[in-house]
Amino acid sequence: MNSKAAYLCMTQTGYGTRLTARMKPLYRYLFAAMLPAAALSPMYASSPADTTAVTAKAPLPLPATGYEGRLLRSEFMSYTIRQNAANDDREAEWNYLPVENFTQSRTADGNIVYTATVELPEFWADRIIMLHCEGGRNSHRVSVNGTAVGSARDSGTPSEFELPNAVAGRTNTLRIELTADTDEPESGLRRQRADLTSCFLYSQPRTRIWDYDVSTVLTGSDGELTARVVVENRYPSEETFSLCFDVFSPEGRVEEYGTKRVTLPAGDRDTVTLRATIYGAGKKLWSAEKPALYRLTLFVRKGDRILEYVPVNVGFGTVSHAEGRVYRNGKPVELRPARCNATTPAALRREIAALKKEGFNTLWPDTPQPWWFYDICDRTGMYVIDQANINTSYETGNRRIGGCLSNDPAWLPEYMERTQAMFRRSHTHPCIVAWSLGGQSGNGFNLYRTYLWLRTADPNRPILYDGAGGEWNNDLPLTR
Repeated sequence: MNSKAAYLCMTQTGYGTRLTARMKPLYRYLFAAMLPAAALSPMYASSPADTTAVTAKAPLPLPATGYEGRLLRSEFMSYTIRQNAANDDREAEWNYLPVENFTQSRTADGNIVYTATVELPEFWADRIIMLHCEGGRNSHRVSVNGTAVGSARDSGTPSEFELPNAVAGRTNTLRIELTADTDEPESGLRRQRADLTSCFLYSQPRTRIWDYDVSTVLTGSDGELTARVVVENRYPSEETFSLCFDVFSPEGRVEEYGTKRVTLPAGDRDTVTLRATIYGAGKKLWSAEKPALYRLTLFVRKGDRILEYVPVNVGFGTVSHAEGRVYRNGKPVELRPARCNATTPAALRREIAALKKEGFNTLWPDTPQPWWFYDICDRTGMYVIDQANINTSYETGNRRIGGCLSNDPAWLPEYMERTQAMFRRSHTHPCIVAWSLGGQSGNGFNLYRTYLWLRTADPNRPILYDGAGGEWNNDLPLTR
């Protein structure tokens, strides 16, 4: 019997589920990796484990709103003042502009529309203006001064857009339309969500930091920090500038600093690698019990002017998993997760203090959280299992192809977009100890694919799925 036939035999009889349920997590993953590509194609997506008749339902319509113009990158703030960057104090930063004067209306087809007039600072002229949106129900479209900017879905993951037609020093009209689109794949959340929870504007220079990835390696008692920084030149001519960095210890001392000269053609991007040796970092490892937090600041200098500062939390140490256990810095860690969805920074701090007294050391939210959620967990010492906003209750027990959304290949782009958005914005935070594919949403082809994508993007952290039912796309026997 060839491997494809064996796979079909196992999935159609339910033997595959029983077999992989008895396997150790590593072997479950290797079992999946050995399957031919056809076995993970829609044609061979998972079949029901029993032969009980399932009433066929018409497939749910795909969302009418897509992801156009939404940026997928690390979530950060661009500061113009060094002290504000050091404190991550957005309220004191004149490059941060919250939008709070929305008026609400409805369209003829029932869509909710938020409109605001915003006067942008004059010093934002010749800069790239950014919009950050949180909430927005399940679908939203953005326009500025009557011109469409982009659209996104996912009420749990913030979205960001560039506003190329916004004008600095003048009044601009911002319009966010919450479309009456499908609630999927969020119908399982069963909670009331605000239509629009937060919205703010900020700007970046035209020679700017576009994205970054930070990694650390221990060499005895010392540490090596590597930052791969994507820089961009949005001017119509070649530009030369310096990408600089410094690293502060948990005690507030300068540990290392450096600079690299960069020349970029017009409209180009490039990745610049920065490296620093941090002496004694091996004795100051980050964990929930001892959150030794270093502070990396990236900044762009042109001539004698610093154009932007971007602060980054750094925790030395490693996360790994083997045979159903998690290891932090090589030592086994018992994760004790509590369900937690942020409301305000002050409330989160109080909740963390109370949970620590009860013996919890991990927060497991239903969806991705605001930026300050991860920052507080980095600083106070709390592990986080970051969960993609995939929480559907539609036909979760129907394992036929197209039966549940998780086994309907037409929904794969939606599942993948939500998973990648979660990962890209928070993966550098030291508090992230594991990823979750979503809330209990059935299982099948789409969640197999998102598991494999996450495993490639992050080979070290465990990937959880509480609804796996013993299948291979779950690394830890952990539930909330």
